[in-house]
Amino acid sequence: MITFKVAQTKTGKTMVEVWRDDIFIAGILEYKEGNIQLISEYYDDVQREPGLPPSVIIKFSEEQGERRGLKGGEL
Repeated sequence: MITFKVAQTKTGKTMVEVWRDDIFIAGILEYKEGNIQLISEYYDDVQREPGLPPSVIIKFSEEQGERRGLKGGEL
């Protein structure tokens, strides 16, 4: 089950933590000029979903990227 928690970063910024079965899998942070940044070592796939409004589907793997043979720049 995916759950969300609001937390503070070490620098005092607010972030949303994404948890799956008590394992931290992603963080959502404010980015430049009103954008957001999603950080994760569990990315499996990202898809754009057409429609109104358009959306993005983010799929997470069961294992961290490096365990699946990915390097940091590929995440």
